[in-house]
Amino acid sequence: MRGKFLFWSIVAVFAVSAIVASILSWQAFAGVRADARLTDARLRELAWCVLAYADRNDTFPTSEAALRDFVAQPDGVPLSLLNGATLGTERTYPMTRDAATSASPAPTLEECFASIEVEWGLAGDVQPILRSKGKPTLQGTAPTVGQWLYAMSVRIRKE
Repeated sequence: MRGKFLFWSIVAVFAVSAIVASILSWQAFAGVRADARLTDARLRELAWCVLAYADRNDTFPTSEAALRDFVAQPDGVPLSLLNGATLGTERTYPMTRDAATSASPAPTLEECFASIEVEWGLAGDVQPILRSKGKPTLQGTAPTVGQWLYAMSVRIRKE
């Protein structure tokens, strides 16, 4: 009798431990996914601001101050770009802010710079490099944003 009780007690402890570990794992996973969505939105918003600056000025910003001045202008960041770029048959960067970003409301520039590291180019035809400061992002976001900026640099160099 004693052996059965001890056996079932051990089984119950392992079962409860497995359930608790599963719940905690799912909560941690959900937290990382939420952080990734937030970082993703900030990365896309900052990339859109850089694209809008480059579209209007035919050059990339070479400093944080230049981008902040552009965003602070009375008309602000435009909702659509004026000039598209295509490589072959496909468009290489989004033409509207809605297509580039998915967050509502859009993150502020302060929030973007708090979570995104920017390596500015020395010349106006060199795209800045955006990094997430080690924070998680959704799969494919960083390469996609990099492709947008590269496509804009190709367009700038052709003009």
